Amino acid sequence: MSVRGIFIVVIIGLIGVYGDDTPEKSNETISKNPVWKQTGICRKCICKDEKINCFDQSLTTFFTKKEWTDVAEFKPKIIDLSDNSITNVTAFAQFPVEILNLSRNSIEFIENASFKDLQSMKVLDLSHNKLTSATLSPHAFEGRYSPEEYEPLASMRTLSLAYNDLHSLNQDLFEHLPELTELDLSGNPLTTIDHVTVIAISSLPMLKVLRMRSCQLPDIPEKFLHTPRYLERLDLSDNKLTAVPLELEETKNLIYLNLNQNPITELDVNSEDHPGFPRLRKLQELHMCNMRKLQRIGAGALAGLETIQRLHMCCNPQLSYIDPKALARSDDIGETYDWPIIKELYLQSNNLSEVDRGFLSRWDLLEKVDISNNPYLCDCSTQWMVDILVPVVERKTTNSSENMICQEPIEMRGYTMKHLHDIHRTMRCVDKYGHRPERDGALLLGTLIGVLLAVPIVFGLMMLWKHGYFSRCGLRGPIDVSRAFYKRAPADDNYI
Repeated sequence: MSVRGIFIVVIIGLIGVYGDDTPEKSNETISKNPVWKQTGICRKCICKDEKINCFDQSLTTFFTKKEWTDVAEFKPKIIDLSDNSITNVTAFAQFPVEILNLSRNSIEFIENASFKDLQSMKVLDLSHNKLTSATLSPHAFEGRYSPEEYEPLASMRTLSLAYNDLHSLNQDLFEHLPELTELDLSGNPLTTIDHVTVIAISSLPMLKVLRMRSCQLPDIPEKFLHTPRYLERLDLSDNKLTAVPLELEETKNLIYLNLNQNPITELDVNSEDHPGFPRLRKLQELHMCNMRKLQRIGAGALAGLETIQRLHMCCNPQLSYIDPKALARSDDIGETYDWPIIKELYLQSNNLSEVDRGFLSRWDLLEKVDISNNPYLCDCSTQWMVDILVPVVERKTTNSSENMICQEPIEMRGYTMKHLHDIHRTMRCVDKYGHRPERDGALLLGTLIGVLLAVPIVFGLMMLWKHGYFSRCGLRGPIDVSRAFYKRAPADDNYI
């Protein structure tokens, strides 16, 4: 073969090789740069790892359905449109979205059936917007249309409407969300739970979590919690409740209750205005913290919490008394008592002078405990805290008892109970009437010295007086005084 022939063969081979490789590279380029990446949504937002992330992108207008359709091939499971300035929500395209975040916008209106093609959506966050009772319609949550009715959004489990401007709820608001298990209404100015709102909540039979923090509620109406039989977690913190709602007794499956920051002053089973807890057989965790007016908890006030395991009663600046039998549940006769087995106890930063040994039946079973930052009275009544409770606290977290500090009596002020335990200190009993012998000692000693000095001085003065010493100074002695009052009787025989 000639040189020219060989050259032609080589050229043909090279053409064949590069010719075969070009389509592969082209396909690879296409696969790395699909059409949806060139859409308007993915240019403004980050489309990656099954998530469309439009967080804080200064969006003012909602994307059109066509724009959503253009990115449908991406098949996102999470869409985050939070922290923008969107005012209206319109319809989405069909997506396998499970989580949709529309929080912290300025949303005032949601178009009917905006979410009907998000049949896999489980979580919808509409918190921190400007939705009102008038603009939030039940039709916003309509599903797909069938010949007979709108289908529900059957996958929806969690809905947050927190921190909007809702004064009431449309009684049919949740008719298209039959499987909803978690609802957050916190931060809405409900002020009171009216009849239509009761109906709306009652239409959620599968509800397990209800948050109504900071809703300005003065009470909980009857039958409000009657229908959601599966309710497990309830947050009523930062409202205007002045007493524990007796309606709580309707919650047969409640395991978590938050009553923080309510103006409750006391719990007393014998009081109509401030009763203790009703019987909550399954409640495991209770929060009563940052309650500025709470002063005392009486005997049996917590007896209805038969299965309580985690008790948070901290940062109550006026709470100075917890009865030793606050948790004790008596039998019908009142002769024997049962205590729940507490696993976590938080009593820090109250105004307690002591924690009674009888408050719990088994301190040794505590898994977590914090009773620090209270003005403790360190005397024989709290000796058990030094001897028994300090080791329990230390076993959980080393040096955690350093903040169990003595405030009274004066000679114990500033000592930590851990230090008293380490030096095996035995503390004296303070007088039950509040007498302070450590302060009275100086007074008693001064009185004794005064008496001892006064006796010889008085005796000396009496002797001087008797011997007429004071007559020289113009004062008559005892003899002169006697003569002044003596008068001889007349010498008359007939004198009678």
